[in-house]
Amino acid sequence: MNRVLDIINKININGTVRENEDMSIHTTFKCGGKAEIFISVKSVEDILKIKSLAREHNIPIFILGGGANILVSDKGIPGITIYLGELNKVYREENVLIAESGISVNSLCEFALNNSLSGLEFIYGMPGTLGGAVWMNARCYGDEISSSFLWAEFINQNGEVKKQYFDSKDWDYKISPFQSNNIIITKIALQLKPGNKDEIYSIMEQNNRDRNNKGHFKFPCAGSVFKNNRDFGEPSGKIIEDSGLKGLVKGEAQISEFHANIIVNLGKAKSSDIDYLINEVIKTVYNKKGYILEPEVLKVGLWE
Repeated sequence: MNRVLDIINKININGTVRENEDMSIHTTFKCGGKAEIFISVKSVEDILKIKSLAREHNIPIFILGGGANILVSDKGIPGITIYLGELNKVYREENVLIAESGISVNSLCEFALNNSLSGLEFIYGMPGTLGGAVWMNARCYGDEISSSFLWAEFINQNGEVKKQYFDSKDWDYKISPFQSNNIIITKIALQLKPGNKDEIYSIMEQNNRDRNNKGHFKFPCAGSVFKNNRDFGEPSGKIIEDSGLKGLVKGEAQISEFHANIIVNLGKAKSSDIDYLINEVIKTVYNKKGYILEPEVLKVGLWE
């Protein structure tokens, strides 16, 4: 029997445990190897038990939300992958939404819309979960999640449940205070404001339509691959296109013909093909422009 599975079977959790889970069905790139042990947790208590056991036996843990900004190695993910998708409850306290971190971004936006609350329109149509959006301080259409963030509950590296309130010095462009620590975000509070339901819906649809026009949903992808750097004077997509890389293919991965800052899976792309294109962009842009583009897609699992 798998050593990690044998250890997990010794604790009592409500979540579902599976061995050798195909990660291509859990990521927006639709590629990658298998998770050694995949656990879809149902409660914070499940996470606390798993984290304690993993720490005791020195087992690595990876936290999975919507799989929207990651590239899983073709060799898979060792140890335990904790999937938070079943932690998806949300409720309202006046103009504050309090949601579990595994709720999808779209479900959260639709809940806000149904309650005539404005402030999340910018993020509608973005794949992934609220926890991932907070972790990376998701930004688009001139707004970012930190502008609504009030507080988050999380489990720290010692297995303690803690709460962190907003402090502007902890946040920046695609930076949050949760990136520098081995933590698991479990619940988030967002301060919104009353709005007109029709106007909120109109902006949400406008943003979703723009994502469609840029080819975000034509093929499996992770959205923007590289961060924009204001010091470069132009968006990363324009820089990549001007470097002659738009449409470049490796295997069944391609730098999108619709938007050069998107890499798409044309069918059966390997993660190594996508990784090749990411590195080719970094190298070519540096040689032609002198800029060092920074990926926002995270490499996960066993990479050389």
